[in-house]
Amino acid sequence: MGCCDGLSKFFLITFGILFLLFGGACLGGGIYVLVAKNDILILARSATDGAVDTIDAPSLIERAAYVFIAIGSFIVFISFVGCCGACLKNKCLLRTYVIIVGLMIVLEVVAAILAAVFMNKMETYAKDNLQTMLNDNYIGPYATSNAVSLAFDLAQILLDCCGVVNRTEYASINTWNTTYVYDSGGGVYVTATATIPLTCCQFTSKDAFPDDMTAFLNSMEDKQCPVTQAGAHTTGCYEALKEEFSKYFNILIGIAAGMGGLQIIGFISACCLMKEDRKSKEII
Repeated sequence: MGCCDGLSKFFLITFGILFLLFGGACLGGGIYVLVAKNDILILARSATDGAVDTIDAPSLIERAAYVFIAIGSFIVFISFVGCCGACLKNKCLLRTYVIIVGLMIVLEVVAAILAAVFMNKMETYAKDNLQTMLNDNYIGPYATSNAVSLAFDLAQILLDCCGVVNRTEYASINTWNTTYVYDSGGGVYVTATATIPLTCCQFTSKDAFPDDMTAFLNSMEDKQCPVTQAGAHTTGCYEALKEEFSKYFNILIGIAAGMGGLQIIGFISACCLMKEDRKSKEII
């Protein structure tokens, strides 16, 4: 057995085992989520104070489980074919592995090109979709029963942003509770009309929301901010999310490049094994 043959077999088996473990983890995780769906749902409702009741949580959990099972099964199948093909030097298994992995590489390259070409359109679609969600679902920070509304409030608090594009969007939304009561000093409470949600303002105790609303409201730096917009966040949440995502973008690119590199090495190793096997048969 030549050097190329040995290295190809080593790489194919090694990467096959690694992907087999990864696929098994995905498969096992999906099955666990599906089996323990009710327990997970109870924990989710407890953690979000019932907010998940506003969405079809059981259906989402099931779909996520099925996706994990499908991905895990596919990875396990490909890894098994590659390992068996390398160990047995079975031409049929190696050819199957080469075809499937080759198609995966082509599809990934095409997807990357399309993502780069249509990036602007994708960003416009994402922004428009977020604005539609805000207009249709935002009901204000006083009620945490709506998961979408709660998500926007958490984003505005944690990312120091307001609205999707900017805070002026709330002037055209009539579904949120604009009633705002604050202490003007000396225990005198004033009822006013908020022009922006209070979650767009500055707070010193962000972590108190939404579990301890009293502590959260007391930590507001400017009590009149929801009315006057003094000291309110000026950045839109879409730009804030993009900036947050960009922090991890290089890591994601590195992971994707690493996975693609392993696929290419596995593809080349399988091709080398098939070539060496053909040469050995010709010599015989």
